[in-house]
Amino acid sequence: MDKKDFFNSMAAGWDEKFYSPELIQRLDEMVVSFGLSRGDYILDVGCGTGGLIPSILKAVGPSGEIQAIDFAGEMVKRARKKFEGHTNVSIKCASVEDIPFDALSFDHVLCFGCFPHFDHKEKALNEMHRVLKQDGKLFIAHALSSEELKAHHQGAAPVANDILPEEPEMKKMMAEAGFKNISIVDKAKCYICQGAKDLSNYQ
Repeated sequence: MDKKDFFNSMAAGWDEKFYSPELIQRLDEMVVSFGLSRGDYILDVGCGTGGLIPSILKAVGPSGEIQAIDFAGEMVKRARKKFEGHTNVSIKCASVEDIPFDALSFDHVLCFGCFPHFDHKEKALNEMHRVLKQDGKLFIAHALSSEELKAHHQGAAPVANDILPEEPEMKKMMAEAGFKNISIVDKAKCYICQGAKDLSNYQ
């Protein structure tokens, strides 16, 4: 079973398995820490069933807009069903390695719970950098530390080797993709890597 098949097979029970009231509260707090503004235009990559979207909506308000993408069609179907009444939420089946939006489109890009699963991480970072506006921020986040995440993935063969890069490698990859002001928080039940777009490196 490849990764796409794995995530498609998990879609039906995903929310019930992972999105406890405690996690939802922690996600709200995490998104608040990102400092999003009312009216922001946000890209949520690897959105899955849309678990982070309610927290983003609280931050950007009705004047904000969210575009979300995921490569697993079953995940996308469930996310679309949940947010079909929201005119400011649009969800597409697409790959982070070929993001279907123009350069300089988004105020911020959020990448929650999915970066270890990207097969071509440098390409994904380049694409996320491309679609950001100048000084827009990328947030790569998890509700687990890098070590907790590694242990969590051990239980599922298709993703058993999907881990976060070590901090020096992660910072190097971010810088090479054109990000500045890079910082990483890696502690129990929380991983956040962030960086801002630097247009001086934009091609």
